[in-house]
Amino acid sequence: MKKTILFLWLGLWSVTGSTQTLKIWEGTSMTRKQKRSELTVYLPENDKNTGISVIVCPGGSYCYLGIHREGHRVARWLQSRGIAAFVLRYRVGMYGNHHPAMIQDLQRAIQLVRKKSALWGLDTNKVGAMGFSAGGHLVGTAGIYYRENFMQSLGIRPEVSLRPDFMAMIYPVVSMEDSIVHRKSRRNLLGPKYKPESAARMSLEQHVHPDMPPVFLLHCQDDRTVKVENSRVLDRKLKQQGVKCKVCIYKKGNHGFGLYPGEHTDSHGWCERFEEWLQKVVFSKK
Repeated sequence: MKKTILFLWLGLWSVTGSTQTLKIWEGTSMTRKQKRSELTVYLPENDKNTGISVIVCPGGSYCYLGIHREGHRVARWLQSRGIAAFVLRYRVGMYGNHHPAMIQDLQRAIQLVRKKSALWGLDTNKVGAMGFSAGGHLVGTAGIYYRENFMQSLGIRPEVSLRPDFMAMIYPVVSMEDSIVHRKSRRNLLGPKYKPESAARMSLEQHVHPDMPPVFLLHCQDDRTVKVENSRVLDRKLKQQGVKCKVCIYKKGNHGFGLYPGEHTDSHGWCERFEEWLQKVVFSKK
């Protein structure tokens, strides 16, 4: 099946079925590594369109991306609920990338979705982000450090806000502290010879502030990959700072299940609870 190639503002698009793919750094002084960074766009049917957008960041220890289970499958579910989904293929450690490459990619995605919201029939003030595991850490970084333009060193100065309007952090990596850190994520994010101050800066629980967007936070007590204490400590800090937060701590589910944990776990159906939360904090937003 041939792909139809369309040249649009800010990039080369390929259209296959109902999805579109945008090379997010096209039109800039793009490096070889940046060529891999892209957004796959899932737009809802016009009669179902809520105007809400979610940029989806898969996990993978900042080493690789579980892009099907925690990306495209999630995007198709969001699309079916009338929510535009944008799966972000961000730069990762297995290709020699470290911070700030990952947050540059997410900030660029937020910039592009906001700039193109009118074209897609979306609300520029309802652009959120959802991340799984290390992708949850990336989303949290965007929600905490949105006042800092990590793309400035690339010569990009956005005219739109880089603040997500809401965040969903699913079994997220949060802390870089030795006691609860996911070491592989830390190594890939910061590099093998990271400085203590870099780890402290990327320990999200240490930098929570009152102006953060609302947060949906989910973790399972039996998570054998990323300790549930990551979410518990973040929950405490969010509450201390008065940030709107919905926290779901389940007994069973382990890690890496994406949209569908095991049928007989209490975390089964978490996506419906996310949608209910979204209804309260975003759907009704004027």
